[in-house]
Amino acid sequence: MRILKIENIGSDCYKIATESAEFFLRAEYLRFVREEELCEDAEFLEEREEDLLFAGFAFAAEKKAVSYLERCEQCRAGLQKKLAQKNFEKNAVEAALDYLERRNFLSDARFARAWLNSHKIAKPQGRARLSAELASRGIARQVSENALREFFEESSEEELCVRALKKRVREKKSGEKLVAALQRDGFSYKMIRAAMAEFEEEDSKLIDTKSANISE
Repeated sequence: MRILKIENIGSDCYKIATESAEFFLRAEYLRFVREEELCEDAEFLEEREEDLLFAGFAFAAEKKAVSYLERCEQCRAGLQKKLAQKNFEKNAVEAALDYLERRNFLSDARFARAWLNSHKIAKPQGRARLSAELASRGIARQVSENALREFFEESSEEELCVRALKKRVREKKSGEKLVAALQRDGFSYKMIRAAMAEFEEEDSKLIDTKSANISE
């Protein structure tokens, strides 16, 4: 491969034209070729040619990953899956995601916190279910535990259980089916019983208030 034209497009990124193709690369992805070797008329053979192509593939994977990150926080495992579906090579994907993590553009810890905060609005769930959900998204155990600790410092699991109970009641769940649904939501039996007692007390007060209004 011979470089016919090269243009620095910012930092360590280059646009390269060869006899057969044009592509972009980030010099940080080069494993054998030195950045200062990138110049017009430079020729690269065999392993060194493959190194340039790899850097190009990694840069393409990086740009695609960034397009996902611009929409919302992503986890590493999720991006691995999305990029694989776009037919990016695994080694190029790993190099790109390593780079993004080093630059803090990608963070499983930040994703976990964002996911927990957004998830509680539509789906109130307990610690056990939330932990399982994070694990299914490839979040490491320690990262998950730290995020859950921070989350439950600001959010009461008991209050989430009451919210989940009310949601299931609106779905016409009752009795054993209601308890089973709440257990699947990640709440302990003890917490469910306490939530049911609180709900029944609120419901009883509401009935008493309505009765009083009718009497008046």
